[in-house]
Amino acid sequence: MGQQIEITSLIQPTGDPFADVGGYVIETLWEDPNLKDKDILGLIEYVANMYINQWNANLHAFFLNSKITQPAFDSKRKLAETMVYYRSILNETAPSQVGYCRISGRKTNLFAAGRDNHILSGSSTFINFHHGFESGLYLSKEIIVRFFFVPLGVMQLGDKIGLISSNNNIVAKYYVQQLLTGPDGHLTTLGRGLASGVARSDYGIVANALFAFADSCIKNIRKAVFARFDENVVEVHDTTLSLYHFTNFGAKPEVVMYQLPATVFGFYALCQAISYSEYWRPFVAAHYRNSKYKDAKYSQDSDTWVSAKEELAYDSYSTWRNVILERLLNGETLAPYFKEWIRKHKFPFQIVENYLFYVKNMDKRTLQKIKDVAGFIVSRDEDSIKKAILRLNRAKYVQEVRQYLLKLIDDNYKTNPTTPLIRLEDVEYLFPETVSWREIRDLLLIAIYEKLHDNHMIVPTEIEEQEVETSENE
Repeated sequence: MGQQIEITSLIQPTGDPFADVGGYVIETLWEDPNLKDKDILGLIEYVANMYINQWNANLHAFFLNSKITQPAFDSKRKLAETMVYYRSILNETAPSQVGYCRISGRKTNLFAAGRDNHILSGSSTFINFHHGFESGLYLSKEIIVRFFFVPLGVMQLGDKIGLISSNNNIVAKYYVQQLLTGPDGHLTTLGRGLASGVARSDYGIVANALFAFADSCIKNIRKAVFARFDENVVEVHDTTLSLYHFTNFGAKPEVVMYQLPATVFGFYALCQAISYSEYWRPFVAAHYRNSKYKDAKYSQDSDTWVSAKEELAYDSYSTWRNVILERLLNGETLAPYFKEWIRKHKFPFQIVENYLFYVKNMDKRTLQKIKDVAGFIVSRDEDSIKKAILRLNRAKYVQEVRQYLLKLIDDNYKTNPTTPLIRLEDVEYLFPETVSWREIRDLLLIAIYEKLHDNHMIVPTEIEEQEVETSENE
């Protein structure tokens, strides 16, 4: 190809999310029949032409004052100077020094990196850390080349750029492939003469964008997500998603990182399993909110939000804020939301169990004890069940829950003294230090409602709709 460069060093994952996205873009471009014969300099010229002539050189959120974004240059000069620069990098005629590349770890000739050719390495907020007393940030030519391709592998998400990476290389590359070769991908729109800039997310909210991508993975690359998926057994690979929300523009470069742990991704994927999805999807859909549609109500039958004036389908309401997705992303409990939902809807307790095991890492003995107590409550007469539900719902302090449990223990003793409802060694599991008493109370109510649903029992409790409590620090 004329340039001495190892192809694998351009596309092999490095662990750096930006360099890896650039590598996936290069790899995907080379998989296109029209581009497979181009060398790396040919790909740079192809993409530079796209940036300059189709995107109007709008790369300020990536490369401030680069050859392409330089306002003093016309289009021809932008392209010519861009090619001169990258040719000098590839031929190693540009000034360099021998050392270890910070990203690839290889000992090689290193070239200066700044805000013109590298993302978030600049001045001000992002002061370079020169632990070896170097005069600046130095990287190998392969890494600098990778960064040039990053704009094709990210999306505009709200007021910043969104980059999604994953510990699962198939998932990470799939994200880039969708942006390049999907129905609205860059290569597709370029062929139609419609390419105009960085891909734009359908969502302005980070949680919605991240879980929409998770949905796409679960639906379209099932083998990469699931180790096993059949009607009886669903096993999920450990997959994390990270979203970097950033800009390199102007005087305020900024990056905020959002992480979806493997535990949350695994739980979310399980909820899409055949036996759970019909219950999980309405639960999530009913928790979208939009201040412009305060009077709208969710209709589970039509899967729409209906207001006095219009009916909104999923494509519309899925762009609204969703408290369930946000709490999953932020590591906040869903127990109060499960409790309110299961009062009026059939909802498999296995979903709650999976949530507690996968996301909350709850001891199985804690859950079993909650189920035992709930079973005892539901085994009693309707009036006792009603009193139990009302008493637990109204509990404002942990002492109230404890006193009620002591009463249940006493009631059980009076009816069957040979089988204690709660043994002394069970107490530490029923009130573990890592779980709030409110969450235990909510789980007990969830288990009661689940058993009532299973037994087709209607117990009128006259509980008014409540604002879900969000405090976990009590």
